[in-house]
Amino acid sequence: MKFIIRADGGKKTGMGHIMRSSVLAEALRKYGELSYVCLNGEEYQAGRQYLKENFFDVLSFSEEELLNRLQDIDYDCIIVDDYKVDKIFFEGIKKKNALVGYFDDNKVEEYPVDFIINQNPYAEDLGYDKVRYLKTFLGSQYALLRKEFRNLPPFFVREEIKDLLITVGGSDINKVSERIVIQLLDAIPETMLHVVIGPAFPKGIMEDICSPRLKKYYNPKMSELMLNCDLAVSSSGSTLYELAACGTPAIGIVLAENQLRSAKKLKELGIIESTEIENIPETIAKLTYERRAEMSSKGRQLVDALGAERLAKELIALIKTSRSV
Repeated sequence: MKFIIRADGGKKTGMGHIMRSSVLAEALRKYGELSYVCLNGEEYQAGRQYLKENFFDVLSFSEEELLNRLQDIDYDCIIVDDYKVDKIFFEGIKKKNALVGYFDDNKVEEYPVDFIINQNPYAEDLGYDKVRYLKTFLGSQYALLRKEFRNLPPFFVREEIKDLLITVGGSDINKVSERIVIQLLDAIPETMLHVVIGPAFPKGIMEDICSPRLKKYYNPKMSELMLNCDLAVSSSGSTLYELAACGTPAIGIVLAENQLRSAKKLKELGIIESTEIENIPETIAKLTYERRAEMSSKGRQLVDALGAERLAKELIALIKTSRSV
């Protein structure tokens, strides 16, 4: 089988589309050939570089030639993870005997595709018209987490918050992580701050902040880091599902409109707290041991980290079934 994934990542767009689709891509390439199709502008260099470093075949085209070049490529299944799409785009990439799928987060409209992937816990709330699709893969059972998040040891909830993780994603064009660090160094003087620096962060970010209570990580094993921290302050994207799988209590901050639903739903489920950046210290102060223990337990119940393998197997079965009809 031949698979194509259409996605981009960069400083302005963030790395979320690349990170989650690459988890599915890793599971799918056991079943056949897989290539990424990305835009070739400088803005998307970080995404292309990440994919190449992880041994994915990457084809890159300009935005103007993208649709025509996709029509020239042979594939059995194409999966699109891109918000800049419309009905014309999907109609243009449809091929005979090939399936078209879409990573959807917000259900802006019902696109002319064969299947929908929405890994978010609020997916069922969006009211997809399931009759129009061959399959809808909805909910946290399809959360796409890397292999390192499987078979994790228990999370130990300590009485006090001694180590705090700050992770805002693969890019941070507005230097949000820097603002949080400066704030928390003053507000919680007894706590170590562990900050993840993403691949598309601005150069020189936090270089002027020197403190024995600040540790920076450039390419950490995230599961280990999460398990070793008592609490996380995280953007409200897919990282929240990784934290849930670890059992690490988290405070979600919304950095993009597409993160609003995740933050709201996970807070309703009792898995995270959600707040504005300026209110993070007050939110931390309210998190009792009992509340953090509850968040940890509920997070692990929600996400089992088997979503990628589950989704890949069901996609292969869908492709085979569609061909036999």
